[in-house]
Amino acid sequence: MKRCKTCGRRKPLRAFYARTPHCKMCVKARARALFEQSKAWIRDCRDWYRAHQDVVSSARSFVAAPPLARYHRLQHDAIMAYGGYRCACCGIDEPLFLTLDHIDNGGTRHRRQVGKGDKFYAWLRDHGYPAGFQVLCSNCNNGRHRNRGVCPHKYRQSV
Repeated sequence: MKRCKTCGRRKPLRAFYARTPHCKMCVKARARALFEQSKAWIRDCRDWYRAHQDVVSSARSFVAAPPLARYHRLQHDAIMAYGGYRCACCGIDEPLFLTLDHIDNGGTRHRRQVGKGDKFYAWLRDHGYPAGFQVLCSNCNNGRHRNRGVCPHKYRQSV
């Protein structure tokens, strides 16, 4: 017999999930409540989005927002240091699609060391924009990640 930390009732061990102090009924009830909260939150977001589409359509309002201003300024400086606003693979020049790529495919390991977002771009700035990075669009960057370091554009050209 074991006592549930949520409802306080003593129940047989089969009424509990392994290594949890809460019975299955309480865990399921909590999951249902969180699911309902999530649905309500999504509904509220959808309503807000419909009411404020004019704000959402203006990308400038997001870039100028104080929490993102530092990030976008650091990102801009890094992109300019690594060749400007053009994908090194396919040539796309849409700024919202561009990102930095680790040429040696060590991005995950590197981000664990230095951090994500503005911490990564600040690290690049503080280290003088070292070699080993390039500007890619999100499609080429993701394609390289999923295709063992070779962009699908390059793979198709070589075959």
